[in-house]
Amino acid sequence: MRDRVGRRETLRVVVDAADPDVLDVRWSPASESASHKTFGYARVFLVEPGDARRYLDIVDRQAFASVRLPAELIAGEYAIEIDAYAGASWGDGRLDARGRSATFTIG
Repeated sequence: MRDRVGRRETLRVVVDAADPDVLDVRWSPASESASHKTFGYARVFLVEPGDARRYLDIVDRQAFASVRLPAELIAGEYAIEIDAYAGASWGDGRLDARGRSATFTIG
């Protein structure tokens, strides 16, 4: 998942925010050369105003998730960020790919 000089891959992240309580999120490698790569785990974060990240979910061997938004969110612009890991353990410190969705409005 890392290119020849050790940089992280970039993910394309798409969010369907039609439901005000649940987001449908999909992600894939942004480069065509990495489109066949898969990830063992992905962590899903909500990016709040001011760029603070709030953990929402961990996903096992899939490139999509439906995540419930916290009830206490205030109105504003948000995004979803995905941290993806190729290995079996997302906690080993080897982040292989990251991506952020376009912003969407809540409230």
